[in-house]
Amino acid sequence: MTSNNLDAAYAPFVACLLGGRFGDPVAGGWTAELVAAHVARNNNLIAETAEQVAAGAEVSYDNATAIDEVQLADYADRAGGLPGLAAEVERSASRMAAAREALGDQAGTMIHAFIMDGSTVVQDGPVPIGALIEGNASFHLNMHLEQLKALEQETTADPPSEFDSYQLVLLVRADAPVLDEQASTELGRQHLGHFRKMSAAGFLRIAGPIGGDEEIAGICLYQAGSEERALKLAEDDPAVRAGRFVPRVMTWWTAKGALRWDGAQSAQS
Repeated sequence: MTSNNLDAAYAPFVACLLGGRFGDPVAGGWTAELVAAHVARNNNLIAETAEQVAAGAEVSYDNATAIDEVQLADYADRAGGLPGLAAEVERSASRMAAAREALGDQAGTMIHAFIMDGSTVVQDGPVPIGALIEGNASFHLNMHLEQLKALEQETTADPPSEFDSYQLVLLVRADAPVLDEQASTELGRQHLGHFRKMSAAGFLRIAGPIGGDEEIAGICLYQAGSEERALKLAEDDPAVRAGRFVPRVMTWWTAKGALRWDGAQSAQS
């Protein structure tokens, strides 16, 4: 698990904290606040342990303070409720990810870990610090996410009564002829000029490049009345005409008024 993946693993937990409405736990169970406080405190405990290992210290890990309900309740109060606890979870996850990154080859360093779950001893012995971090950000985190979800009141919503419709255009990379630097720069300027013209004409709401995908180069959101009209407008892009991109168009519906456009939009890709 990379540091980026480790940090990202907490996104569903944080979203649940910020967007959920929680009921009371069964007798003896933890509230949403205690669950969140435990996750944040445990992250910080493990991060501190990893930081000390990276610094060359001989350390051990004990989760006693991360399961003490009095300390957790105090931590939750000081955090300022669920929004503050969500921020603490994010901060602690980032700290733990940075600590894991700093460990490097020391991730295999064995430390003594004493882990309690209620009155049950889960671990009492050596464990690699890297494995402790990854276990905390995987099955331990997932267990507490399910614990949170069990406290959530049912969340439902009726479909919108009215919709706005857009044409979503994906600019797919194509095997275009290779251009020299000057010609490529000029084509890029013409490409952006097309977006400016479409925006001024009222047909293009927004456009921009994307990362993380080898096939799709950019996304354009048209409001041209139909897929056919949006495709014709997209095909008039100089970069499309030059063979750099092939447009794919589809209809996208949103609840009416969900997207608000203030004045002329600046569209760039």
